[in-house]
Amino acid sequence: MGGRKKAQANGEGWTLTPQQDAAVDLLCSGKTLTDTAATLAIRRQTVSAWVNHDPGFAAALNSRRQELWDGAAERLRGMLPAALDVLAEALDGDQPLAAAIHILKACGLYGGIPAPQGPTEPAEAAITQKRRDYDRLLAELAASP
Repeated sequence: MGGRKKAQANGEGWTLTPQQDAAVDLLCSGKTLTDTAATLAIRRQTVSAWVNHDPGFAAALNSRRQELWDGAAERLRGMLPAALDVLAEALDGDQPLAAAIHILKACGLYGGIPAPQGPTEPAEAAITQKRRDYDRLLAELAASP
């Protein structure tokens, strides 16, 4: 079938057919496997196999989903100053409780503050630090060529 488009999958040269590329678009737009298959006039099992057994397809789908997620996160970050202004006004309003609850939830403090964690004895703290150092060293060794 026609040309194939490169898909990045851990640096390997996986490729997508135009039909697979269209399936990625459809799935990322919220279509189900069944809807995607019907739109492309193929079997649902084919789309399912791409999603579950084709590393190039899975990588392209995950990459596109990550792009969409990143774009949405950027858009939300752009709205943050206006949202904070609205919350500040609501806090000064007649019923500030709802705004206060939203702020507490956003800070992870609504519903109770989690107890502090970590060693409370110097010997335990030293062991914890040595474990962190050891894990960091192992990670560095694993990452080196």
